[in-house]
Amino acid sequence: MDLIQKKRYLRRSLIFLISNFLRFLGRLFFLDLWRSPAARPVLFYAVTIILMGMFLFHWLEKWSYLDSLYFVVITLTTIGFGDYTPSTFLSKLLTIFFGINGIVLLLVLFDLIRQVRKSAFIIRAQKLAEGSFPPLQRFGNVATDSLEASPAVERPLLPQKNQHPSIRHLIRASMTKLFLIDLLQDGPSRWVLTYASFMIFIGGFVFHRVEKWSFLDSVYFMVITMTTIGYGDLTPAKDMGKLLTIFFGLNGIVVLLSLYDRIRAVRRQEPVGS
Repeated sequence: MDLIQKKRYLRRSLIFLISNFLRFLGRLFFLDLWRSPAARPVLFYAVTIILMGMFLFHWLEKWSYLDSLYFVVITLTTIGFGDYTPSTFLSKLLTIFFGINGIVLLLVLFDLIRQVRKSAFIIRAQKLAEGSFPPLQRFGNVATDSLEASPAVERPLLPQKNQHPSIRHLIRASMTKLFLIDLLQDGPSRWVLTYASFMIFIGGFVFHRVEKWSFLDSVYFMVITMTTIGYGDLTPAKDMGKLLTIFFGLNGIVVLLSLYDRIRAVRRQEPVGS
């Protein structure tokens, strides 16, 4: 290899490394999801609900806008430090809504990330097999083998030529997925959602009797526990309450994993507009 070829090879390798670093940054900040017609409305919904929650908690709890934004994000991401907790009836109802919305948003986003990036990997593997990345051609047929070994890919999640669904159609399809309407039409998924709702309300009734909390506080405690947020503003004081919390806490993990598994199963081969 002469000097000119070495320089050319090094230049292409450097371009390849820089492009991979930029691609990594894009994935880190979800730029690839913003490019996806299926994921964009869900991301818009997430931003909208965060801003809506910021204004509502600022109004209900008299917190600053920053504290309200902080509380909404901590709730939606199920972190739940517990330094800010709702104190009014409406705030607790709103927190129940945001707690459930947060876990659904996370599950839907996890599924979208999986689909979009799996599709991107296959497209990238095709380019690699076609020799679009000269510095890596020495790896032979690795890309082709990976492509052939991969199952069917949700290609519609990537931008497609001649595919321009209307904004209204995309929003309707995304809201259908976000509110799990497609799961309600699936038999096994319906059982998971029914079981989760049953556990929340039965648990609310039981904690209302055992811990002498109001029914709203008991349902609030159940949602905060089963979604793994766990603020700590309500904790069981009696031995029976602690036993029940162990049971419902473990059940919450099982429900979340089952729900994510059903989302993957139902949406594995769906096109964007379905």
